[in-house]
Formats: sequence, structure tokens, C-alpha cells
Amino acid sequence: MLQVALAPCAPFTVTKRLMVDSVGLAERFRCRLHTHLGETHDENEYCLEHFSCRPVDYLEECGWLTERVWLAHGIHFNDSEIARLGRHRVGVCHCPTSNMVLASGQCRTRELEAAGSPVGLGVDGSASNDNSNLMEGVRHALMINRLTYDAAAVTHFDALRWATAGSARCIGRDDLGEIAVGKQADLAFYTLDELRFSGAGDPLAALVLCGAHSADRVMVGGQWRVEGGQPIGIDVARLRREHGAAAKAFLEAM
Repeated sequence: MLQVALAPCAPFTVTKRLMVDSVGLAERFRCRLHTHLGETHDENEYCLEHFSCRPVDYLEECGWLTERVWLAHGIHFNDSEIARLGRHRVGVCHCPTSNMVLASGQCRTRELEAAGSPVGLGVDGSASNDNSNLMEGVRHALMINRLTYDAAAVTHFDALRWATAGSARCIGRDDLGEIAVGKQADLAFYTLDELRFSGAGDPLAALVLCGAHSADRVMVGGQWRVEGGQPIGIDVARLRREHGAAAKAFLEAM
């Protein structure tokens, strides 16, 4: 149930030595590598000023253009960079909700996939996505990609594929991401009895377009982890009290 990845937050917030040494460590222990890249124009300006190259060039200089790597965001890549990332099978985790909250830009998902890069789906952190709801992210991925391309070019199947099989490819797992013999029994069940789902002809399209946001039951590795919309074995009320107290203490200390 545990998978270790080495994940410096961003190449320009750590030393070059840490970036390079992370590659050696990942190869030694067969780990994945992860970082945030191509999220804002500021990154390009910073890298050009401090490293005399663009972020993807710096990533390659550090030895990070390998299929062990998956990147968060991947918005501001030009055509040649997309081709290079695809050639090395570098994965990109599309974070549509975060990108819209921060007005960062729009990930070129179709071009990345066409070039050979696995495209997954993520929520980013709570600092840039207050909900952190992956199912909501599926809906946002559909909407922003239809805005980027057009309604016929991106369907709910694409958004669901990024969230499942695409994400599994990003983290190097061939036992996840689809319902099939030999795969992990990881399943999320949603009820469609709310009024907003009434009249829907396609249940999968309804999940995305009508905005399903809370699974009724979740199975992970063949074991139920959520029942009746609530996590099993967790006192949610107590957790909220403790989290609220911690948040208040943090704000008071600022």
C-alpha cells in the first residue's frame, strides 16, 4: 500500500545538487521522481535569469528527463519541449482546479498525450485548491479542456481516463487504473438518486457533467474504506475539531 517517490517541490526552490542526487537515489532504489514544473510564467523568467535556460532545459541538465518522472501542472511548455517530454515518456499531472483558482493557465493535455507523455489528474495542495476533490477535478478537467480545444475534442471519457489509467501510468503502476482481472480492487461507487441526476441517460456522463462530488462507498485493495459517504474507523467530528484548532493556532502565530 506504500510507494516511495522523491519529490523536490520545484527545481528552482532547491539546489541543483539535490535535483541531481535525487536521480541517483531514485535509480538505486527504483523510485519515482516528482516535481512541479511549467506552472507559471515566473518560472521561465527565474530559470532564464538564474540558469540561463528554460525550466525543461534545466530539468534535462539535472538528469530528470526519464520515464521515472511525473510533473505537476505542465502548462507553459512550447512545442519542442512537449516533443522532448513525450520522447522521454515524462508524465504530466494535470491540475485543472488549482490552475483555475490561481489563473495559472491551461495544460496542453492533447499535445502532451500525442507526443507520448502519460497525462494524469491531480488536485495540487490545499494552498491552491481549497476543496481537494478529485471527482470535482474530473469535471473541471472536462470543462477547461473543452474551452482550450472544443466540445467534440474532449469528452468525459478523456477526463475519467486521466483520473484513472493516466494517473496510474504517471506513478508507474500497471496494477491500477482500470477494472480488470489481475488489477487491484480499487473501486468508487456513486449514487445517482439526487435530483440533479434526474433524467440522465448516461450514468458516466452524469457523474461528470452533473457534478458528482462525494462517493457513497470506496473499496481500496478489496477492502471497504468508505461506507455511507463516511470513512471507516475515523471520528470525523473529532478530526475537524483538531484540525480547526491547529488552523487557528497557526493563524495566531503568523
